[in-house]
Amino acid sequence: MSFALFKYYPILLGFFVSLFEVNIVDLPGTFIGFDNYIRAFQDKDFLNAIVNTFQFLVISLLINFWVPILLATLINEVRRGKTFVRTMYFIPAVAPGIAMSVLWKYIWQPDYGLANYLMKVLGLPTQRWLNDPVLVKWCMQFPGLIIGGGLTMVIYLAALQDVPRTLYEAAEIDGANALKRFFYITLPGISPAIFFQLIMGIINNFQYFTQAYLMIGSSTGGGLNVVSGGAENSLLFYALYLYQNAFNLFKMGKASAMAWILFVVVAVVTAVVFKTQDRWVSYGEE
Repeated sequence: MSFALFKYYPILLGFFVSLFEVNIVDLPGTFIGFDNYIRAFQDKDFLNAIVNTFQFLVISLLINFWVPILLATLINEVRRGKTFVRTMYFIPAVAPGIAMSVLWKYIWQPDYGLANYLMKVLGLPTQRWLNDPVLVKWCMQFPGLIIGGGLTMVIYLAALQDVPRTLYEAAEIDGANALKRFFYITLPGISPAIFFQLIMGIINNFQYFTQAYLMIGSSTGGGLNVVSGGAENSLLFYALYLYQNAFNLFKMGKASAMAWILFVVVAVVTAVVFKTQDRWVSYGEE
């Protein structure tokens, strides 16, 4: 009973608050029904945050989703030093995410960052990186790839141990090349792990906050009555805009409404993914 109270009371309270125009000084504020939900969809920054979040989700699925699969497949073929290679790639996952994000912030810094220094050394033109509304979304993938990629790679590597070697041997005898073995044996064999990581990746990307806040929030997005999302608001992700509404603009009612909208969107998207699992997820004996 107490567990349910601590788990569901904040959720229900958030919905209750979303029905009010909340004044922190005079709680609970003025009852306005579903106006906060209507105002959210009339807000250009809200719509921009949705677009940015979906764009970031697509880029993340292209990079952070596939790279660990390919790395796990390559490491699985290593005959000597597999443990060493696996450990070296996993170690960064142990480091605090905030520290890694701050490190990458200075790497991508346009004026004195390591990335542009290397570009100069190689005789290549320097880039704006974090100040470029297109490049910045790609730059933001690296902290996640380094931090979460190691853990994800280990999960895939463990799943690969359950794929029978006899399948690879039979396919090789039948003349299947490495690419066909990857698509017809490896991917179906680890599809339950891929399905789990896909669901978690979707949820985590919809809630993406820490790295974006560290990149722009601590310097330009931390002031009162300020909405900031980096270069041309290209880093104004949904969770960041929700936070700014709550703690910069003090619009608790609107922020609560945005939280419930996010809950519904995540629930719908994950439900669609669950609906498709019968077509591509293989559970062995089935």
